[in-house]
Amino acid sequence: MERTVDFAAIARIAKKAELKSLRLIAITAESKPSVMGTLVPNVELECKPGTLEGGMLEVLCEYTFTAHSNEVQAVSSTITYLLVYDISGVESPNEEDLAEFARANGTLNSWPFVREVLFGLTSRMGYPPYTLPLMHFSTKPKEKTQAEPDEVAPVAE
Repeated sequence: MERTVDFAAIARIAKKAELKSLRLIAITAESKPSVMGTLVPNVELECKPGTLEGGMLEVLCEYTFTAHSNEVQAVSSTITYLLVYDISGVESPNEEDLAEFARANGTLNSWPFVREVLFGLTSRMGYPPYTLPLMHFSTKPKEKTQAEPDEVAPVAE
């Protein structure tokens, strides 16, 4: 999987952040044992900043896992983690920077735990254990301003 992120925004928060806790706060899971065969998985995730009080930033990461076999949904699960970061410094962080930090670091820090949960769940449900692929981060393209034209077309003489 791949996420695009603004590394500069993340760095502005990350240099002042320390992960204090990571807790599984909600999980639901179900399977249809009558559906057999090779699973075709799909994982969606959202990590977003919650409250920022007293220098402590809460980040909620929700993962939705579904898998189907022969066009029939066989497995579904929702897993939610709460991550708490200590953010040092006296100035209030920019909201956009916090959102980028939550998306990237929330994913980075919770991904291995979700991998372990899904591996165990699918195995216990009687399917081959599912291993989440590696998470890759790439640079988010810069947004163009009106002062930056796409390309200048050559002028015919």
